[in-house]
Amino acid sequence: MDEVVRRLSLVGETVRGSGFREARSSFSLSDERSRWVWVAPFSPGWSVVVFLTGGVMPSQEALSQDGQRVIEIGYLYGEVEVPDYARDGMRMETIFIEEEYHEFMEDLDSDDFLPFAERLEQYLLVIGRITGRFLDREFFVSEGVLGRLPEVDLDDSGRARLG
Repeated sequence: MDEVVRRLSLVGETVRGSGFREARSSFSLSDERSRWVWVAPFSPGWSVVVFLTGGVMPSQEALSQDGQRVIEIGYLYGEVEVPDYARDGMRMETIFIEEEYHEFMEDLDSDDFLPFAERLEQYLLVIGRITGRFLDREFFVSEGVLGRLPEVDLDDSGRARLG
């Protein structure tokens, strides 16, 4: 988790230990330029970053440098997006086309028109199988780190660069 926090370049004076519930209620949504995240350890080799406010987020390519892996689930305009995947600085589109993860998806319905709740459940199920842990009550009451991302500097694709 410390490496993830370092890569995100969180603004030093804003970083503090926090549970998820406290993190959700500890900042003002009125400041559109402030981008807050909560980072928590998940399973060996995996951390979860929850972007608590909108805005441009750091690129998966930057977060996945040096052999790291990043799976991103986005929620936009009432729709959950297919999880994107990046490995070692390269965007791999989605975990669903990565051969190394096919075994985790064999028993799932591939219908593109599943209702929102079923689609999100499938995405979370696959991520749980890959990481070896599912999102559970224990995870959401665990201690993580709350912090604000630095001001936005966009790369050519419109994603935020890391400091």
